[in-house]
Amino acid sequence: MIYLLLSIYLLNLYYIKKRSLYKSSFFIHFFFISIIFIGPAIYYELGFTTYAHTFEWEDVIFFEKYGVIVFCINLIFLYLLAHKKKSVFNKYFESYHNRNDNLTFVYFIFWFVLVLAYLIFYFNHLPLVNFILTGSLPDRLDQSDSVKLFYTFSSFFMVFVPSGYFFFIQYLKSNFSKFLLLLLVVFILISGGHKGLVTFFIIFALLFSGYKFNFKRLLISFIALIGLLSIYTLTKGKEFNKETFYYLLESPPRRFFVTQGSAFITRISMDRRDLYVGNVHEYQLIKRETFQAIYPGTNDRGAAPTMFLGDLHVRYGFYLTIISYLFYLILLFPIIKGTDNMKKRYLYIWWNLFIFFFLTGMAEFSTTSVLRMGLAIFNLFFLLIIPLLRLKNVQTA
Repeated sequence: MIYLLLSIYLLNLYYIKKRSLYKSSFFIHFFFISIIFIGPAIYYELGFTTYAHTFEWEDVIFFEKYGVIVFCINLIFLYLLAHKKKSVFNKYFESYHNRNDNLTFVYFIFWFVLVLAYLIFYFNHLPLVNFILTGSLPDRLDQSDSVKLFYTFSSFFMVFVPSGYFFFIQYLKSNFSKFLLLLLVVFILISGGHKGLVTFFIIFALLFSGYKFNFKRLLISFIALIGLLSIYTLTKGKEFNKETFYYLLESPPRRFFVTQGSAFITRISMDRRDLYVGNVHEYQLIKRETFQAIYPGTNDRGAAPTMFLGDLHVRYGFYLTIISYLFYLILLFPIIKGTDNMKKRYLYIWWNLFIFFFLTGMAEFSTTSVLRMGLAIFNLFFLLIIPLLRLKNVQTA
């Protein structure tokens, strides 16, 4: 099955390159499903065993079967994307351009001030700050009873702050000011518990901003990577030693390419063996029990997120899950095609699609993820509506 999966996947890559579809916003979704279905398949086919105590080989084969079908569907979608020229929203997307920039500026300033005020209020509770001041790590903010409205504000962090960054960066002239803004955004994301999203934020910027590498920029990227790994180590409460060095070499790549996909395989296995206790439609039951299966004996509260198809498989079975994925792509087609037809790539608009694909590709449908998807959709359409507002005081030439 792995050879069929890789063949279909390479055919997708060939068609994307041939039709230049890597320039499409749909490539964001393709990026996430590549992580989910290709990373774990190769990892376990090569003989690695991390998390493998939660499933058997037949579950890996079934998971690869899912991957084959998903990439077959995507190949059809890519064909339609390449040959269909317009979408329902095409006229508006094509005519969109920056108007009412002052109003957009005020809009993003509001969100930055709001999240910074929240962080200042809970400054002493931030894990990184607490570690620097006291040498010890506090409870994760999402598990701390002293930090209120964490999920709501962390949702603001991941949607509005990076989107605002890509708006403001257009108007900053010096590299120093751009770097300071980048540091601020990274600090906010980490403070909001989105350490992994920092990596995706940087990947998004590199993939879609037309960024060209040279030796100097590669050196800066390497230093930034070292910094991110150091922050990752601190937030895990580890000391810098030989074991930590090997941990840094193995853990981040595995968490990036394998963890979410392996949680999908675990769901397949637990469903096959009827190991879920209780109502699988209950909020967080699937990811909570999946976490307990992956990390047996741990007293920590946690989740085992995966692509949204994982929970649908447990609740509704294989066929309805595939049908759901078809409807998912059909509903997204007008927005993806409309975005692709914009005369200019506005990254502060694209970021909302990125977050939507990030949540559906790396998380399950839950109250929290639906809230965040709703905020991304709100931000997307509000930014699209702003140019239509006829406010003389905020219109620019």
